Amino acid sequence: MPDPMDPDFTGQNPIVAAATRIRARRELGKVIDAATGDVAPRRPEDAEESLRLFGEHVATACKRLNAILGERTGVKFIRLERPLRLRLRFKDWRASLELDDVHQLVRIAGLDLDGEYQFDPAADVPALINLSKISTESDYGTRLTASSLLKRLASEAELPQPGHLSGPGPLSF
Repeated sequence: MPDPMDPDFTGQNPIVAAATRIRARRELGKVIDAATGDVAPRRPEDAEESLRLFGEHVATACKRLNAILGERTGVKFIRLERPLRLRLRFKDWRASLELDDVHQLVRIAGLDLDGEYQFDPAADVPALINLSKISTESDYGTRLTASSLLKRLASEAELPQPGHLSGPGPLSF
């Protein structure tokens, strides 16, 4: 009779594999939330200051996420100045956030988030609201935080199998 605790046996069992992927996704979400859940010490006064703070939250979350995924396969975060722009890359996924200082808006392209966004002044952490959505759409008024942006970007992340540093390939979820 096969040993149910043997990694070869559990690797063949689809229920165990699915549970492992769900657990890995939850742990990844906790790491991202922990990195971006800090409350800002003061409220940003304009869109540029808000985007800078948003970028700091994204950078911190990327560092923690890349500690798990590895630098080579992790999320690439790029901050460009004058005008302020943020770029995120992960595998084939791309997202860019560009500041429109005149209108105090942020234009996002990529990850099916295309549109113009405005920072929510009532939010504890920098959060964007899509102004391009009409009120009849399902995700109208949903806040986009650094945490939710990275969760969306890393939804196809591949995590190394726990306890197998040199074992079989990565576990995708």
